[in-house]
Order: sequence, then structure tokens, then C-alpha cells
Amino acid sequence: MKPLVAFLAVAAVLASTAAVGALRLKPIMHDWKAKVASVEPMVMGGAPYDEAEVRRTLAALIGDTRDIEAGITGKSAQAAEIKSRFSQFEADASATLQALNAQDHAKTHFQRMRGDCRSCHDAFAN
Repeated sequence: MKPLVAFLAVAAVLASTAAVGALRLKPIMHDWKAKVASVEPMVMGGAPYDEAEVRRTLAALIGDTRDIEAGITGKSAQAAEIKSRFSQFEADASATLQALNAQDHAKTHFQRMRGDCRSCHDAFAN
């Protein structure tokens, strides 16, 4: 029952914002999952590297993150935590983008970015 309560709490925070409703966030996260899955093997060295594709994907994630952050206008501690998590994700995605010319550095930043995803999903059990 705890995961459901956590999910509903996050949904309530997001639903109370002007630009991000709980129904909008879920499709964005599914889209992110597919985008990240498509470039992760490239960044990690398991597939031919297409820097232009990785750049497009990271730029799209950063743009989405900025939209989500702007839409979180609540003043609660939970709203602040969610906004902080998206802010950290944006910083790590931006660092990955900046490091693409040095694939080893990009890999390190990309792993941090993926850790941001996992930690948020772990914290909110969704």
C-alpha cells in the first residue's frame, strides 16, 4: 500500500500545478525511458556512437525538464523535493551534453543522470 500512497502524493503535488498535471507527467516519463534506452548503448560503448542522436536526445530531455520545473509551483516540502530532483537531473543531463566530445567523461555524467532517474523512482515508488 505504501507505493500507492507515495504515487498519489506525487500525483497530488503535480496535479496542483498549472503546467504539469499527473496525467501529463506519466507519458513524458515513458517517452524519456524510450529515448534514454535508445542512446544508452551508444554512450556506454555497446553500440555505434551517433553523437548527433545523443545530442538531440539530451537536448529534448533538458527541454522537457525545464518545462516540468517551471510547472511545479507548489510551496510544499514535497513540491520542493520534486523540483530539486528535476533540477539535479537537468544539471546532470547538461553535463553529459557538454562532455560528449570526451566519451569517457560523457559516460560518467550519463551514469549520474541515470542514477537521478533511479533515485526518484525509488523515492516515489513508481
